Amino acid sequence: MIPRYVVRIGLFLYCLGCFTILTGCWDTKDINKRLMPVVMGICKKEQQPYKIILQIPSPQMKGSQFLEGQAETINKAVDGIRTKSEKGVDLLHLRLFLICEELAKKDIENIVNYTIQANDISVKGLVGIVRGDFEKMMHHKIQANPELSSYDFFSEQAGWTPNNTIIRLWEVYRDMNSYTRDMAIPILSKGTDTLYNFEGSAIMRRDRMVGDISPEETLIYNTFQRKYIGGTIEVAGHSSVLIKKATISHHVKWTASGPSMKSRMKLNVVVAENERNLPDDVIAKLLKKDIEKKAAKLIKRLHEQKADVLGIGQYFRRIMTEKQMKSWKKQWFPQMEHEVTVDINILDNIYFKSSNKMKSTPVS
Repeated sequence: MIPRYVVRIGLFLYCLGCFTILTGCWDTKDINKRLMPVVMGICKKEQQPYKIILQIPSPQMKGSQFLEGQAETINKAVDGIRTKSEKGVDLLHLRLFLICEELAKKDIENIVNYTIQANDISVKGLVGIVRGDFEKMMHHKIQANPELSSYDFFSEQAGWTPNNTIIRLWEVYRDMNSYTRDMAIPILSKGTDTLYNFEGSAIMRRDRMVGDISPEETLIYNTFQRKYIGGTIEVAGHSSVLIKKATISHHVKWTASGPSMKSRMKLNVVVAENERNLPDDVIAKLLKKDIEKKAAKLIKRLHEQKADVLGIGQYFRRIMTEKQMKSWKKQWFPQMEHEVTVDINILDNIYFKSSNKMKSTPVS
């Protein structure tokens, strides 16, 4: 027979264990006592502190609530917002980070390091650069739920199209600290009939903006990133083609004179408009010439700016020494030879009503 005091001790330990488990959520906050911003705007002008603007969904206001703070550091500005807020500010749901162009041209390293190190900020958040009046852009509204529009504009499942660039916090951090690649960050301005206008992409050399890529050149950038899945291109001002598929392959070598690369883009397209009734082979040749010209112009500009946003250096890592890798952007990338060839394949036009179905017409 088990002694009574042993049973009592066992019961006491069992109850103590139950209480320990049940108190695991002692520090939770009711959702009504929390503010969950989805957009953070960050700006800093010359001789001025950081300005932080948080955009928070507000069903009561049928729109958004905005909280603002200023301080010499980002963390202090956020703490200031939390101090004066009547509810707890939870940054875990931030989906979009907007940086003013003035700050992007100076340095974004502090911003990236803060967001990566903060325990309550997701590294999956999207990043954009604001061109124009920063405060007007952040407070811009065109409909009842602007916080949804902000995210939808950047969503790959909604308004964000493959003609635009898209980059996340963890990718910015990776490229900022890489020897062999840089990044392109989308540039936005205040829209009229839409929330934002896409102005192209910022060419970033490590932690600062040194130039930009036009919206027309974005096709080339996205193809090199293997992220291009569609879009429309105008040809000769009277025709347009719908790109169904875009692929790219590379051949690299390192000679006594340095690195060289040959890239081959293959585009499967469908003719969407043809006002002048141009033959398929003419459209294909015009498109091929146009893309190759834009690619050569973009690559030349990137060489001059010593910014490898196309990630060319990644293809040479296996044949470079550590010393060559560290000097890639300053020495080897600007002088490398890079030739881009485009192959156009016009597919049967099964997507549009026509009595004359076009046949597949490859041009290389």
